[in-house]
Order: sequence, then C-alpha cells, then structure tokens
Amino acid sequence: MAQSVLDHAQRKGFEPLKYLRKAHNFNTRGAVRVPRTGYRQDGAAVYRKGNEFLIVRSDQYGVEKIVTYGINEE
Repeated sequence: MAQSVLDHAQRKGFEPLKYLRKAHNFNTRGAVRVPRTGYRQDGAAVYRKGNEFLIVRSDQYGVEKIVTYGINEE
C-alpha cells in the first residue's frame, strides 16, 4: 500500500502526504458516480466532480477504500 501511494503521488505530481489528504477529503456529495449503483467488473467505482476524480473499491466488509485520486488537466 505505501509503495502504491508513493507511486501514484509521484506520477500525479503531488507530495505523498498532500496526495493522501486530498484523496481522503474528496467530497462525494454532488459528485457523479460511475456506475450509479454497484461496481464495475473490476470491482471499482469512479466519483467525478469538476476536474477531480476518485476511484474506490469495496473491501470484504463493504467499505469503500480509495484506489486512486487525481485531477484531469484540460
């Protein structure tokens, strides 16, 4: 997990702790969820709000865990 966070933060140009804070603080209220209910075939769901996105995957207890976070630059 730690290596994944470091890898994603580096690829997306964030400081690792800032990356974790931004991902954790992503407000899903008002975000568009794809798919609207359930999960994709890979077990993940995407939340989009403005140019930000958050990809989550449900764990064995049904709690959504963060897979990745990012900002789409247009």
